[in-house]
Amino acid sequence: MQVAISRRDKKDATRRKLVSAGAKIFAADGVQGARIADIAREAGVAMGTLYTHFADKEALFVEVMRAGKQSVLEGLALSREAAETREGRDRAAMEGVVAFAEVYGPLFRLLLSRGAGDSIQREVVDAITDLRVAELVEGQAQGWARADLDPRAAARCEVGAVFHLLDWWIDNPDAFTPAQLVDQLCTVRRFGVEGAGPLIDAGDGLPTPPAAGSIAQ
Repeated sequence: MQVAISRRDKKDATRRKLVSAGAKIFAADGVQGARIADIAREAGVAMGTLYTHFADKEALFVEVMRAGKQSVLEGLALSREAAETREGRDRAAMEGVVAFAEVYGPLFRLLLSRGAGDSIQREVVDAITDLRVAELVEGQAQGWARADLDPRAAARCEVGAVFHLLDWWIDNPDAFTPAQLVDQLCTVRRFGVEGAGPLIDAGDGLPTPPAAGSIAQ
């Protein structure tokens, strides 16, 4: 029995190494440019070993994307559970996303690129967006999210803005420290770019921008 468990553990460990290696090679070379030989070499296994776990590189790519999706969504869920205030949840979520982009920049781009013909990439972005839609619907019911926003449109605007800023920052890391980037992301999320800043107390001790039309143009 101990031998069987040991073999299963070894097999699982090899699979994890292949997924990790695949993430690195796919992120660097793209799905079309990635070569099985390079992935196997990065994982430290023979090509034949790779094929005992995955039928082809496309199957490995699916596993890489789903593992990345799970990692991102679990991180966002943990940030929501760990913080007691809305502001704390926002900051924890942004800290997690920035940290992920900082450490796994190429994989972050691969996950969030939402390739027009790639259902897996669309699945990752859609899952992240759905989380924010649910938060905004809850916010409208509680009064802290603007009633004149469509949660679906607003969530996609937010996810797109976060991705594009981090995509730029990966190539320009000296422009902001991670903490400064988190500050900017949280400020834009809470107040937008044309709001008058904190004017209204939403009842949770945190400032909220005024509703549309409440400021003289």
